[in-house]
Amino acid sequence: VLEEKVDEASILSTYNLRAQPVHVKGSGKEKPTDKINRVKRINVCFTLSENTILASGKRTLYVRIAQPDKEILIAGRGDTYTFEHQGETLQYSVKKELSYQNEALDICVKYNLRNTQEVQAGLYHVDIFDGDNNIGHTTFELR
Repeated sequence: VLEEKVDEASILSTYNLRAQPVHVKGSGKEKPTDKINRVKRINVCFTLSENTILASGKRTLYVRIAQPDKEILIAGRGDTYTFEHQGETLQYSVKKELSYQNEALDICVKYNLRNTQEVQAGLYHVDIFDGDNNIGHTTFELR
């Protein structure tokens, strides 16, 4: 039982997770939007929790943004945008490498839509992975 508790406690967790679609103006200024014809970028921000049980060091986080039809938004095709999760090969939208020093850490990643990329109206799901663990989930909607 103690071993299970230690294993459970040695998993990163997130809080303050939010995903926000934005319109990028010509000046570079970002403005939140929920309209599919205006969105140019999706910003995903969250805080990694403090965890003194985990070993500090380099971590790689993967952010997956799934459209309403479950298609993953990715920057390109092929194995370049994949990672292993519980024995499965999954696609990711954004990869973030960081140095985790057992302290709370604010992180923001940006996914830029390609000009040719079509987005859909509906509910989007955003998941954050660290190794074999899904450490965060949130949603946003485009209309």
